[in-house]
Amino acid sequence: MGLTLLLTLLALGSDFFHFLYRKISFPSAVYWSKSLSYRHLLVVGITSGGIALGGYAFWEARHIEVTRVEIPLRHLPSDLDGLSIVQISDVHYGTLQENGRLSDIVKRVNDLQPDLVVITGDLVDEAVSHMEEMAVPLANLKSRLGVIGIMGNHEFFAGADRVEKIMRQAGIQVLRNEIKVLPGGLQVLGVDDPTYYRRMGLPLPDFDRLLQQLDASKPSIVLYHQPLHFEEAAAGGVELQLSGHIHGPQFLPMIPVVRLLYPRLRGLHRMEDSYLYVNRGIGTGGPPMRLGSPPELAHIYLRSAKQ
Repeated sequence: MGLTLLLTLLALGSDFFHFLYRKISFPSAVYWSKSLSYRHLLVVGITSGGIALGGYAFWEARHIEVTRVEIPLRHLPSDLDGLSIVQISDVHYGTLQENGRLSDIVKRVNDLQPDLVVITGDLVDEAVSHMEEMAVPLANLKSRLGVIGIMGNHEFFAGADRVEKIMRQAGIQVLRNEIKVLPGGLQVLGVDDPTYYRRMGLPLPDFDRLLQQLDASKPSIVLYHQPLHFEEAAAGGVELQLSGHIHGPQFLPMIPVVRLLYPRLRGLHRMEDSYLYVNRGIGTGGPPMRLGSPPELAHIYLRSAKQ
């Protein structure tokens, strides 16, 4: 699938440049485009380029980057200044990401010694028979304030109740449209992904109502799988939203298409005193390949505006 996508993009690119070349009206353009040697060269070039890019994309998908970022929260008390959060997103555990890979991720997280670990959805990819096995490596996640997770769209595809049970067995607190208040008054609101609700014709989680339950005088973080509703979160006084879902996107040439649905693709975004961090994700959806969007663990340091 990945190679087909890359070959298609290269073929479309060659057609585009050939179209421009013909528009220049060089005398040799038509002759050269019809010659057999040109066609052989084009096929070899596209095929070689696709295989080379595919090999690099497969390699890139295996090499995790740690992104370190500092984010000021206006209501964060001074004694919480420097609190560190590691955000894990889009592991897609299943047929391609299994326990060996998950154990490596857990080790990388523990090496960062975070105060809090959050999982912002798509921990699983699909319903597989060995899904319960992931509880063992997940139980080894270590942080002072524990591990908090939410439901992404793939949790519902795999069976939300089954995934939630596995996560809780691993010691992960799953927030499903609810708030957890951590020591120091830091509020964490976890909201379900709306995909399942839409497919089943059920009422969507009332995002605005959930925001109203937050104490505006205390620091707040919203965990929401898709990088949407940031405007509402900022208007509601939320200081930080953590999301994932779009993988960066996974193949850099897809940015123009993905941007039509998600204007904020990756990294840190700001709206007045509110911030959104969109994680590139650590796994892959579809082919186990990434191109220009390496897998990521986000290591976030919260800073007090009072300091």
